[in-house]
Amino acid sequence: MAKQVRTIAKLEPIVQPTDKANMKQLVDRVKQGIVDLTSLKFNAVVEVSMDDETHTHRVLCELVERVAIPDSMDLLGIYEIHADDSGFIQTFKRVSMRKRGDVTTSEAY
Repeated sequence: MAKQVRTIAKLEPIVQPTDKANMKQLVDRVKQGIVDLTSLKFNAVVEVSMDDETHTHRVLCELVERVAIPDSMDLLGIYEIHADDSGFIQTFKRVSMRKRGDVTTSEAY
């Protein structure tokens, strides 16, 4: 059986990611990219910022790791994603996990 390789095309750069419309485009591209890479269901964007050390955009988002009944017991993974100006994911890692019903602050990430 031949191994299948999925190629993710690089998107055109977003010139000024600081304005609202371009920030939305960047986040939309990151959301689609992380869902494609992990096959997990997207839940929410927690934070978007610029990482001065790596000169990339840092996006924290929640992905559903495990669905439960009731849904307040769903397990959410909080992922830190670094993307270039085009929204192309450079790196990502899970930095935390929580139950949907738990309340935490972004300072924990």
